[in-house]
Amino acid sequence: MSFRKSLFKNIIILGGYSYTTQIVSFLATIVLSRLLLPEEYGFVALITVFTGFISQFSDAGLSYIIVRSDFREQFYKMMHYLSFVIGVILFLVVVALAYPISLFYKDSALILPTMVMSINFILRSLITVPYGILSKKLRFNSLGSIELICSTAEVVLMILLAYLKFSYWALIFPSIIGSFVRILLYYQKTGLRFKFLQRKYLIVGFRKAKSIIGNLTGFNMLNYWSRNSDNMIIGKVYGADSLGIYNRAYKLLGMVTGIMTSLFGKVLYPSLKDLSSKGGDVNKEYLNLLGIISLINFPVAILFVFFSEPLVRILWSETWIKVAELLPYVGILILTQTLNSTTGNIFILLGKEKTLFRIGIPTSIIVILAIAGGAFISYVHVLIFYTIAIVGVDIPIVLYYGFKKSFGFSNKVILNFWIPKLGLSLVMIMSVWLDFQWITILAAVLYLIHLLIRQRDDIGKTFGFILKKLHLGKLESSN
Repeated sequence: MSFRKSLFKNIIILGGYSYTTQIVSFLATIVLSRLLLPEEYGFVALITVFTGFISQFSDAGLSYIIVRSDFREQFYKMMHYLSFVIGVILFLVVVALAYPISLFYKDSALILPTMVMSINFILRSLITVPYGILSKKLRFNSLGSIELICSTAEVVLMILLAYLKFSYWALIFPSIIGSFVRILLYYQKTGLRFKFLQRKYLIVGFRKAKSIIGNLTGFNMLNYWSRNSDNMIIGKVYGADSLGIYNRAYKLLGMVTGIMTSLFGKVLYPSLKDLSSKGGDVNKEYLNLLGIISLINFPVAILFVFFSEPLVRILWSETWIKVAELLPYVGILILTQTLNSTTGNIFILLGKEKTLFRIGIPTSIIVILAIAGGAFISYVHVLIFYTIAIVGVDIPIVLYYGFKKSFGFSNKVILNFWIPKLGLSLVMIMSVWLDFQWITILAAVLYLIHLLIRQRDDIGKTFGFILKKLHLGKLESSN
């Protein structure tokens, strides 16, 4: 089977589970938004600003090491024990931070929920290596089914607890229970069991992993604050209610980006690793995949840009209508940020984690400064300035040091693929900001034309495949 057929077969398998999982989670938000208030969402978001940062240390690249290495059982056990030790350390760090976090926001009610949420660091540490093993073996059916089962259980429990008036605890307890279930299912699928090892094995495991741990964790730290300092600033300056509104919009971006990253990223990295080991053209297949992602993204982005108010009213009721002002910028970010989010896989595949870390330093500083500048005006301007920084500065830096210098793409390929997307996205940002709707419509039409021309071969193959299947179906029915 060719690389592309194998890749899309695995994407379809994992995609069926991933999209079902996301649909379940999204439908749950419609129910939860009528049971919980924006300030209750905002209250949990105040904590996750910090716990989310600490979580950047949890995987530390260990799952990537499992996929990239050629070691087997003993190595898996070492990495599993190392992951557990990291999880325990992070648990203790978050517990120690509970009181300082409450002082920062001047709310002592944050202490206990923060400590409870810290339990997840230990639980999730026991999932990292089993996940890497299943990815290495390309067992995407197992990965998808585990996530679907656990996510469905979590959202059902969230709705039940919210209905029973558990307030913000309805968003905390289910994730812990879901982590317990994930551990059981991952252990069942891999046969891996946790075992305490001698200290020398921990040292050996760390030495083998220290390069990727250092560089990838450093990049994740920078990337996290460039993506989440807006939540911290809004929570501090504008309060939990505004953060609840902002977080609702931002979670939509996270959901779409998460689908692309988890779906394509989970399949992409091990698949490209396999292709690379066979001497295949990684760049060609990667660029083709980015083009397909851009086609998938476009309808979602247009929905957010042009139909934000009716979308919010239908999904979350009039109580959340302020989210509509933010959604157009979320839609524009979806056009390009979902593509950019896949580049980390290529850096790691090529063993260029250090370059990834170095790129993260200037881009993170620029994005954080943009967010801080927007906060002086309003929380809406935080997202506006953030969007401009990502599209206008962050992605161009990645194109130069990533696509050109590290991946080896030619200037012609980069210009043809990326410049229309970035240029038209910037036009859409400014026209939405200044309320020039006709310019926004024109830019969206030109963007669609660019996609249709750029991906005409993929569109033709897709239609040909569908017609072939329909023709075979008619022949079978006639017989």
